[in-house]
Amino acid sequence: TKACNSATALSFVVSTQSTGINLDALLLFVLVLESDRMAAMTTVLIEEFESCCKRVQDAGEQIRSTMDMKDLLELYGLFKQAKVGDCNTDRPKYPNFKGMSQWDSWKSKEGTSKDEAMS
Repeated sequence: TKACNSATALSFVVSTQSTGINLDALLLFVLVLESDRMAAMTTVLIEEFESCCKRVQDAGEQIRSTMDMKDLLELYGLFKQAKVGDCNTDRPKYPNFKGMSQWDSWKSKEGTSKDEAMS
């Protein structure tokens, strides 16, 4: 099966124009264009997200020393939601306070799309 993209959709629309306007073909073309646009946006978003993650990793201690714990936990929750999706582990137990806080932050992002967490 040949993958459908904007070029094949346009070809389909052009081939059907000889018999008049085909609304189904036109709708297909618009839907494929929108799909291509969204895929391109997602690719750019992922690239920007990965670049930011790298900068944060490289800055390491500098970031940890300048941000308060609330903001660090917020970043952690968004990072996990973007990378993994909804929380899929059990909550760590006492006395793992750091793990419990990180888990709570991630769990609070449940239902947030990966794209939204990245942006």
